[in-house]
Amino acid sequence: MPVLNYHADLPSQRQFIRALMRDAELPTRQVTVMHRDIFRRAGVSWTDGQAMDNLLDSLNLHDLHRLTDELRDDDIEEDD
Repeated sequence: MPVLNYHADLPSQRQFIRALMRDAELPTRQVTVMHRDIFRRAGVSWTDGQAMDNLLDSLNLHDLHRLTDELRDDDIEEDD
């Protein structure tokens, strides 16, 4: 699993989220209903079929951190 760095810049944080999504076997090119629960818990608005790059580019660092936390929490729950 990738190592979290809360002091990373925006591009690094976006790359980290993509790595977490790959690890969770979630699509990384476009947003789908598979992302619904994680994005909802993180408070991230999304549209089905939206390009993932566009979505991640629209988020600030605080939003990216919340999304990172949800992806990590979701991954931990699956391991239990």
